[in-house]
Amino acid sequence: MERQVFEALQGTLSADDATRRTSEQALDQLEQNTGFALAAVNVALAEEAGPAVRQAAVVQLRGYVGRHWSIGSTKYLPGPIPDQQAKAQVREKVFSLLVCSDRRLRAVAAAVVAAMAQFDWPDEWPQLFSQLLDLLRADNTQAQAALSVFSEWVNSDMSEQQLDQVGVLLPELRHIFSSGGYGSSTRVLAMRVFSDCIDIIASMAVARREFVDAHIPPILGEWMDLILDVLRQPLVGSDNGSVISLKTECTKALVKAIIGIPRHLGPYCPSILEALWSQLRDLQEPYIHAFVYPDSDHNESATNMLVYCEEDGDAGSIDGYLCGIFEWISRAAETKPMRKFFTAKNAESGAAEPTPFLCQLTASLVCYAQITAEMIDDWTDDMDLFVADEDEEGYRFNVRIAVQEILQTLQDAFAQPLVLALGRAAQERSDLARQWRLAQNPSWWLVSEAVLWAVGTATDSEASSVPGLSSLLDSDVWPLAQSTEFPYGQGRAFIFASHVAQALLPDTASAFVGAAANAVADAQLHAAVRLSAVRAVGNFCRHLPANLVRPHQAHFINGLSTIIPQLSEDSAHVALEALHTALRVDQDVTASLEPIIGDVAVGVWQRYPGDVLLTSIVIDIVEDMAANAGARDAFSRRALPAIGAAITQASDGMVISSGIDLLAALLKGGPSPLPAGYTDAVFPALMRVLAASSDSEVLQSGQACLKYFVQKDAERIALWHDEHGMSGLEHIVRFVAVLLSPDASESAALFVGDLVAKIVQKCSTYIASADFAELVRIVTTRLATARTSSFCASIIPFYAQLAARHPTETATLLGGMDIDGQSGLEVVLLAWLKSYLDVQGYYNRKVSAVALTRLFSINDARVGALVVPGDLIPNAANNGKIVTRSMSRTNPDQFTQIPAPAKIIKLLLAEIDMDVESTFARSGGAGLSAVIDETDAADADDDWEDDGDEDPGTFGGAAGLEYLAEFAGDDGDGDDDDDGDEDIQADPIYNQDLNEVLGAFLRQAVQDDQCNFCASIAPLLTSREQATLNKVCP
Repeated sequence: MERQVFEALQGTLSADDATRRTSEQALDQLEQNTGFALAAVNVALAEEAGPAVRQAAVVQLRGYVGRHWSIGSTKYLPGPIPDQQAKAQVREKVFSLLVCSDRRLRAVAAAVVAAMAQFDWPDEWPQLFSQLLDLLRADNTQAQAALSVFSEWVNSDMSEQQLDQVGVLLPELRHIFSSGGYGSSTRVLAMRVFSDCIDIIASMAVARREFVDAHIPPILGEWMDLILDVLRQPLVGSDNGSVISLKTECTKALVKAIIGIPRHLGPYCPSILEALWSQLRDLQEPYIHAFVYPDSDHNESATNMLVYCEEDGDAGSIDGYLCGIFEWISRAAETKPMRKFFTAKNAESGAAEPTPFLCQLTASLVCYAQITAEMIDDWTDDMDLFVADEDEEGYRFNVRIAVQEILQTLQDAFAQPLVLALGRAAQERSDLARQWRLAQNPSWWLVSEAVLWAVGTATDSEASSVPGLSSLLDSDVWPLAQSTEFPYGQGRAFIFASHVAQALLPDTASAFVGAAANAVADAQLHAAVRLSAVRAVGNFCRHLPANLVRPHQAHFINGLSTIIPQLSEDSAHVALEALHTALRVDQDVTASLEPIIGDVAVGVWQRYPGDVLLTSIVIDIVEDMAANAGARDAFSRRALPAIGAAITQASDGMVISSGIDLLAALLKGGPSPLPAGYTDAVFPALMRVLAASSDSEVLQSGQACLKYFVQKDAERIALWHDEHGMSGLEHIVRFVAVLLSPDASESAALFVGDLVAKIVQKCSTYIASADFAELVRIVTTRLATARTSSFCASIIPFYAQLAARHPTETATLLGGMDIDGQSGLEVVLLAWLKSYLDVQGYYNRKVSAVALTRLFSINDARVGALVVPGDLIPNAANNGKIVTRSMSRTNPDQFTQIPAPAKIIKLLLAEIDMDVESTFARSGGAGLSAVIDETDAADADDDWEDDGDEDPGTFGGAAGLEYLAEFAGDDGDGDDDDDGDEDIQADPIYNQDLNEVLGAFLRQAVQDDQCNFCASIAPLLTSREQATLNKVCP
């Protein structure tokens, strides 16, 4: 078999595609033999096989371990598993590869050992740990091999159960890291494994706080001096690469420590900050000469200092180290004891102001934020990378993005102090840019661009509060806007102006709006300028009054319509979002340009129907156009043929689903009732497609689309009949029945709850009582076998709508159903009370709460007799431990058993607690801490956790609550479920104050002793629940 494996592996290295594919298929077949692993490792050990084949053998073995070594593998494929004797032979031989002379072979073998350890250690391979320790204590090569195993194994599989081994490993790691007898790459690996050990221990900081408190301080005491010595080491000499690598790995470890064990790292944080800040200062000038100013006289020496060759031949640089420094400082800034380094109180006014350190740090960040020569080269080669780097959530990471993240963190933590520090830094850098511009230094634009980028990043739309804004406009914005030879700087001027649009004088704003409109339409301009102008258009339309933008709206839309077809799939979203924003400025202008908008939107969707981001923007455009009375009819005529063709003719389920989503947007934005003939023309074709499809995405999209059909045109749906006399509602109910059949996927029916809830709202007068009862039976039967809480929660709003409207009739209907030996009422209430807190959406939660009050108030004996799970019973077997899945199966959670009315009261008291907190956040009242248990507060990590005594200028107190209020929305009802839904907005429940409703209900329940409240329910309340009840019923 070894010969067969050798030949197949050799074939996979062939340059001929056919040979390679045939060999890969042969390997797949050979893997079905239990002797494959032994054969593969024997090939890897045979020097005559050659380096390439030997390495290929170990790589194949690595995949084999994941697929066939253990049935517990997440990648396991059906097939024979080697017996223990064969595994033992393979383990021994693979382990021997760790000391072979081929570095690449050792690295791959280490990955195989780590993979096998995941399944075999300690039960089948108990000696592995001691074997690796022996390697650690040998020479540099063997120690590096062992560390390569640990670097993958410790990170993925060791846990609380192996803490003793971690305790043995740490001294060995410290010896390697501190000894001069090991190479730099070995020392780097030792620090990496130490960092992973910190992760393991930190993961227990909550469950086993006493253990962590006892073990972490001595560990840090042994390591921190070593780490600080490395951080303080200057970057001079001929071995900068090893120093940079060590510094980078040390910084990564410190980041993990400040995230996982901030309280224990606290005593060292000032020293760490001092060391890292010293490094930032020392590296600033070499960095900009090496990476930002390629024509600098110091470029060569700076590059030699900061760029090095790694062992594998790849180029390494200082970027990773700088990004680690920025992240650590960001994390430190979020901890209360470190805030004194960033902000202080003004002695006279008491206002928050930046410390000298924050001012210096901000100035340094603006310097590091400059565009590098490599970025410009990347953008020149691929404009999609420019778009990605400008996106808030781009996929590339570099020093500039790291600066962006730390600025945003500082803005969140110290808003006003950062504004002051940034104003001073901006002025200083702007003065330098002006001097360079006057001296005709071609790098001036990089300085100005970084100033505007940093101010826009840290202040966003609040940039008008930056001191010296008018000076920035004069010194940076206008010169860049007129500098056509520097397109990335010119583009930044447009974006910055749009960020501060609200602070601009009307004439200035109008000038920039017009310039942006012209830039978007000018095909002769550099692509970076046009794309930046596109972003600016979106900002102008969002931030400026309509009267300033309206004169340019048509120009915007025409320009965007010319650039969008030219953009790739990765960049089109920028212009499409701007188009969506622009068409909202004036409905009449938008209606007059419907042919252009329709062609562009439908054209993008037809080109990229599978792009989720682009399709979501097109859906928004379609909805807005359908809501525009002047554009609706023409747009529908333009869009429906393409949508209909996608739904009825496409073979790809993704395309069909996307077409149904666009149809749903047309319905959602359209009038109610829909135009005559609309339903008759579209509904039958949709139902035929849904009836024939088994694609989950198609079925999910169909449920949402049908919901809008019912919402907008319930009467016509009820009146429409097919050639067999079946009504539209009957078709929908049959569709629901298929979705909820026992063998159907729950994920495919994830939105069926919204559909059936809408039927309750809109179709009660159109559906016969027997048919309605059958619908309830269909849903309840499926609910009885539901496996996931998310599916249960998606169905609950259906019953909530029923019970809120007709509580007695609902209880009677469900109580008379037999669902496999359970009453329908029992099935529903068990699921409802278990999944109550999982119900999504502001309106749905309100209806669910109100419906429970009404079910409680009818005092139905069947409800009162139902026993449901109550409070969690502490599990002594799992106490103080991290509970794994296997532990939870062995010792599952247990609950008290209480009457359903008592559980209803408990849930509603919890609802009051949550709503009280959000009310405080909206009103800026006593704050969230006012309703936190003392026991919860006692769990805080001392001064390393925030409390109510916030420093001025930080996130917290009234300012923080105002932020939360803005985020939540003025009334806390910003959820999608009520967006544009007239039925929801007209429902009295939606407009009621839930606190008042629940308060009145509880007072009445107590006063009337409903469901034997005082004797049967009150004794079952926890102390917190009783305290909440006392607040409501004083």
